Amino acid sequence: MFELHCHLDGSLRIETLAELTGDERELIEIKKDISFYPNMGIQKALSCFKTTLSIMQTPDRVERITRELCVDLGKFGHTYTEIRFAPQLHEGGTMEEIVDAAISGLDDRSSLILCGLYGESPKVLLNLVEIAKNRQQVVGIDLAGAPAKHHKYRLIDYEKPFTMAKKLGIGRTVHAAEGRSPREIETAVKFLHAQRIGHGLTLLEDPRVLELVLERDITIEACLTSNWHTGAIEKIPDHPIKKWFDEGVRVAICADNILLSDTVLPIEYTKARNLCGLSDRDILQCNIYAEDALFRR
Repeated sequence: MFELHCHLDGSLRIETLAELTGDERELIEIKKDISFYPNMGIQKALSCFKTTLSIMQTPDRVERITRELCVDLGKFGHTYTEIRFAPQLHEGGTMEEIVDAAISGLDDRSSLILCGLYGESPKVLLNLVEIAKNRQQVVGIDLAGAPAKHHKYRLIDYEKPFTMAKKLGIGRTVHAAEGRSPREIETAVKFLHAQRIGHGLTLLEDPRVLELVLERDITIEACLTSNWHTGAIEKIPDHPIKKWFDEGVRVAICADNILLSDTVLPIEYTKARNLCGLSDRDILQCNIYAEDALFRR
């Protein structure tokens, strides 16, 4: 199995979180405090990362949590995983030190995607591209989170760093249309040179955007449980993954946040089959699409 969309700060071990926070409660109680739940809304979901990030501030902890995740991914049956995170949120070292710590925790079945966040200055993304430039284990950049009305910067304002990434052969993916306008996908593909789109729930609402995605072989990173939790879909059977697949869209099934959404890739495959109507053959094809869409340098 190939995993394209896995957030480091959403996928650490609950045991590690308890240890590093010094929380002596039962693990089930700790988990209850941070777990996503159906239709909680994207902003509330994003706020849950504050707890996990609070114990991931130093390079040694980033290295440990990355290493533990890679071990766990092997146990889950992953063939290869692209792990993503935002090093600028870890204040216990420079961004370079934090990225190098994560690289030290990787195994030979994993690589990194560096995330800028909606609302941040494009200069942050430019710095991430510079960091990625000479680190082969960093295979891509991402724009993560979600836009908000108070943000100074719009999606189009991140064109420069993504264009630079393209020139350097660094992969590009963007969180877009997660219950918002499908025009986000169009902007991400045309101006940010996105090769993949995270979530993309509203893709089918605009036939022109669908045509663009098909024409350019864009891969959609589908995160079923995550989309249910954020309220982008009311229930998992409402997910458009089967319609996408039938339209010829290249779809990769992803877990997004292993701890926060209490899921792993095999569970997402089962939900795609049992709740969304994909056949075993369809799911095999999704895995092929995921392998084809891996960022390679």
